[in-house]
Amino acid sequence: MANSDLCGRVFETQVDHILVGNVMEKSVVKNEFECQEKCIEKESRCKSCNVYPEENDVICELNNKTRLMKAADFKRKRGSTYYGLVQISCIEVFYDEKAARNSGHYHPGRKGKGCLTREKHSMFSTSKTETDRNTYTAVPGWSSRHPALSCKQILEAGDSKGDGEYWIDPEKNGSSLKVFCDMTTDGGGWLLIYNVIAGGTVPPTNLNIEETYAGVSRYSSNRMVLSPDGMRELRSRMSFTQLRFHCRKRQHGRTFHVKTAANSSGEAVVGFFGGDTDVFPKACGSFEKLKGDNSVLASKCVEWGKENGVFHVGKWGHEGNKELYMYSAFIANYCHWATWPGHGRWECDDYRNDLTRGDFWKIYVR
Repeated sequence: MANSDLCGRVFETQVDHILVGNVMEKSVVKNEFECQEKCIEKESRCKSCNVYPEENDVICELNNKTRLMKAADFKRKRGSTYYGLVQISCIEVFYDEKAARNSGHYHPGRKGKGCLTREKHSMFSTSKTETDRNTYTAVPGWSSRHPALSCKQILEAGDSKGDGEYWIDPEKNGSSLKVFCDMTTDGGGWLLIYNVIAGGTVPPTNLNIEETYAGVSRYSSNRMVLSPDGMRELRSRMSFTQLRFHCRKRQHGRTFHVKTAANSSGEAVVGFFGGDTDVFPKACGSFEKLKGDNSVLASKCVEWGKENGVFHVGKWGHEGNKELYMYSAFIANYCHWATWPGHGRWECDDYRNDLTRGDFWKIYVR
């Protein structure tokens, strides 16, 4: 985001909702990130935005109000996502930005008493010294100069700005990566490592298969997936303990949304896709359904997988393939997770290869 280094505005996310009657500008965009950037660029005029598919396009609507300002205009609409700018503890800077820049007291990407809201700052006595009020510390994850180790670390430190772009450096070697963190779903702290979004009804001819974990910084291409080597490298650099799979096909109303469980079965799934083992992990008992899941896959785990030439073995993965995009979860000839251009497979809990703009497949780790 353009203003990600500032103590500034952040977005809340409301899936399958829309704010109606307050649109100040409407345009076609590539993805939700571009729409958020358009809203930020409008500064004080844009308060929120709606993103939804329409025929073969992704529509971005910039609103001059938020759902809190116009509660009666906030409606449920399947397939639409509402992003509202909200305030957190570091939103309203005590010092006027222009004056602070001129005085040398402006510190982007910092937190501290000088970056509290006016309401909170007023609780400090006027006897506090100027030095005390201007004590700042760098906020890990908010700039390339001060990266965090992971999305989860940012969240646990209380430095989340909501869903969006952050900077991480899992190796602590000075090579910062700009990544996307989901800070709201199921407690937040999720790093996006697989992001495929349909740009229209014509299937893409290729994916960007990233051979190193640094490829997660190219998520906005909407074609980013990690190879098995990339997953192994990520696992060695970042000790993530959970995976989250989320795909949705709008036309058929199918959503697969699960996370691996915090138990030995869930850990086996993480180890398998992370390259720790070649043992196919059991499906049933290894995951938990999340909000919005209406999938057949999640209800028929005993029928998943292929091992030793046999289908329906009740396990994650497909014999001969460790790529996440090749049937990481599937029921043969019925319900698949697949984004495989070489074989024309674009399946989310179905056995159909048709696409609608905005259909997506995402995988996160934390």
